[in-house]
Amino acid sequence: MKAKKTVISAVTVAALVGSGVFITAFMGGGKKYSTDTVTRSNVSEEVEATGEVHGESSKTYYSAITAPVSYYELLVGDEVREGQKAVEYDPEDLISALSQAELTAKSAENTMNGQVQASNNNQAKFNKAASDIEIYRNSYALFRQANDYLNQGQYQENWDVNCIAQGINKSIAEKTAEINNKTVELEYAQMQPAPDEKKIEQLKNEIEDLNSSIGNLNKDLAGLPPANMSPEEYAQTVLNGNWMSDIMRNWTESSTLRNTYENQILNSYQKEQLRNSYDLSELSVVTAEDNLDKAYAGVNVDFDGIVTESFIKAGTVVAKGTPLFTVEDSKNIRVEAGISKYDIGKIVIGQKADIDIAGNTYTGVVTEIRRIATANNSDKAKVPVYIRFDEPDERVYLGLEADVTIRTQEQEGALTIPSEAYYTDDYGDYCYVIEDGVVKKTYITTGLISDDRLEVKAGLKEGDTVITDAVTDEQIGSKAESIKQ
Repeated sequence: MKAKKTVISAVTVAALVGSGVFITAFMGGGKKYSTDTVTRSNVSEEVEATGEVHGESSKTYYSAITAPVSYYELLVGDEVREGQKAVEYDPEDLISALSQAELTAKSAENTMNGQVQASNNNQAKFNKAASDIEIYRNSYALFRQANDYLNQGQYQENWDVNCIAQGINKSIAEKTAEINNKTVELEYAQMQPAPDEKKIEQLKNEIEDLNSSIGNLNKDLAGLPPANMSPEEYAQTVLNGNWMSDIMRNWTESSTLRNTYENQILNSYQKEQLRNSYDLSELSVVTAEDNLDKAYAGVNVDFDGIVTESFIKAGTVVAKGTPLFTVEDSKNIRVEAGISKYDIGKIVIGQKADIDIAGNTYTGVVTEIRRIATANNSDKAKVPVYIRFDEPDERVYLGLEADVTIRTQEQEGALTIPSEAYYTDDYGDYCYVIEDGVVKKTYITTGLISDDRLEVKAGLKEGDTVITDAVTDEQIGSKAESIKQ
């Protein structure tokens, strides 16, 4: 942009203006000035910057597997195309890894199925033993109840016999005592001087009746049942006891088997652990298959570009995650320009720009403004702004420096004057015009300012003649002639 012209003091201007008018009035001819006409044209305000040319996108390719590289020929600066195979792998080790993973998975599956089947068998045996225990428990209770019934019946019978025997013995004792008393009374009656025969006979009869009664009681006592079980009852209790012994032995054996089988049944956590081990082995197979597929597929380039970095050579064994090469986009290209704090406020996304690189000019558009400034070589912080080429060609080389002119504002059909006609002072912006053959100073309202023209919003009209030569206020009012440029 052209610097604004400096003006002289007001006092000097007044003196020169007066003398200039006086001289002009007597000289007759006007001074010739280079001029331009106020016209309508397109004007734009511009910001200039420099930057480096790079692909809009850059991608570093990494190895997705661990394997030997069987083919790789890229060098820095090589041009690559979308879909081009850049890396091929030797799949031999991965084929072996897949076979081993499949064998491991099959072994894990057999182990899981075998242990689960054994657990299910033990569960069935456990259930059988538990069921047998219940049967033995109930059977033992039945035989025990039968023996208890026999023993209880014998006890009750013995109790009843004892009670009867005690009653009979009591009656015998009472009658024996009565016989003794009667005998004493009989002996006394017989010893009397005059025995009472009738009484003696009565006593003898009573003693005889008592003896007869005692005899009958003794028969009753002898006829009572014995205190022990009958042979049949005893045989039944022995048989029941043998059954109970057999049942108890089987009961104990079933309890031992139940406990043994219970300890050999897999719980839910153990089954889950077996399943997890099998799933991990299956995952290893899937991973091995995936690695083999990636080895067969190799590494293909995703977009047209230029190789900017190369990290490997053919024959190298690369680990998963190893960087292979870097490609910058060669179709979508942009310039990264640094914009100062004075101009960054004028920049917005979508603005048009001209890009000069290696003597060739291209058009572009602002696509990105970073939100953080970075210091350049002069330690002055600048904001990175990206300008994308509209139509780059083979003459655009990545990494070269480019000059960028960003049109921050544009006005079509604006009223404009040349930058050479533009002045400013403490009172504002102005220019000198030739009006009615004399020089006149006119203050104007300016708009957009470019390197060669500026917009005039007020103070001039289309067709006015402005002076582009150097003019001072001393020429105001002097005659003038226009020399059109």
